[in-house]
Order: sequence, then structure tokens, then C-alpha cells
Amino acid sequence: MKPRGQAVKEKIIDTASRLFYNQGYNLTGINQVIDEADIAKRSLYNHFESKTDILLSYLDRLQENWYRDAATFLKPFKDPKEKLLALFDYRIQNQLELNSGGCAFVKINAEAGCTDERILKRAQKNKDMLKSYINGILTEFEDISATGMSLQELTQMVYLMMEGGVTSTSIYKDVNELRSAKKLLNKLL
Repeated sequence: MKPRGQAVKEKIIDTASRLFYNQGYNLTGINQVIDEADIAKRSLYNHFESKTDILLSYLDRLQENWYRDAATFLKPFKDPKEKLLALFDYRIQNQLELNSGGCAFVKINAEAGCTDERILKRAQKNKDMLKSYINGILTEFEDISATGMSLQELTQMVYLMMEGGVTSTSIYKDVNELRSAKKLLNKLL
């Protein structure tokens, strides 16, 4: 069992996470988080100095959980090509669970990244980590030169295909663009 203070902090982050993702950071007020988390105002301020601090905790937890769950999802795949294609399947599954809502980091950055450098830095870190994750899978390939691209070029291409697919998913409310990106990558590799 978690200590009461930790449970309250997680309840705040859980509630804020749902609200920030579904209705937006700017439209979510501290009082709404307090009401929906069913906590006292003092409890919130015992754990967080501001709404931005809650947001940064949300983004950190989201990123940590995403990579933990991705590693679990990809664990059965030993072949690097299958693993890379499965990463697209993971993103598709993730978007289906989120009702094709898109990337939380892109959404938050669009709302608040230009007004708070800490938010922009978190979004940039998230995208850099994804590029690094993709690069790590690509380094397992025996012969990347068959694609006619360098490792860096192929990493950038896969990253842009994936991110473009997620963006299209949020616009069209459908994962077909992400599935198309996976099919195109499968042909290329």
C-alpha cells in the first residue's frame, strides 16, 4: 500500500492527465483538478506549486510509462525488422486506446510550449528519445546500406513516418495513415 501522500499525488496527476489530454492544458483549471480528484486545495499545493508543475509531472510519467510499455510490447520480437514494424503496431494500439487523440506531447507543446521553455524542452526530449529508440532498433539490422540510406537518414525517415502517422490519426480520427506508414516501411526494408 502506498503512503497517503503518494496516493494523493498520484490521484492529482491521474486526474490532471485525463483533463489535460482530453480537454487541453489551457482549458483545465486548478479548481477543476481539485474538484475531480476530490481533494482539498491544500493537498494539491502540498505536492505541486503550480499547474505547470502538475503538467511536467504528467509528461514525465507519461514518457516513463510509454517506454516501459513499449519495451514490454516489443519483447517478443527478436528480428529487428519485425521489432520496428511492431513499434508501429504499438503506436496504433496506443492511438486506438486514446480514441485517435494524437500525441500528448505535441498537443501540450502546441498549447504551452511557446510560453514555457520547460514544456518545450520536455516535448523536445520526448521526440529525441523516440529518435534514439528507433535508431537503437535500426542498429540491430545487418545491412542498412541496402536501403540506400545512412543510419541517420533511415532513423529520421522512420521517425517522420511515425510522427506523421500519429498526427494524421489525430486529424482524421482514424489509424489508417499510421497503418499505411507501416506498410510503406515494410516495403522499403
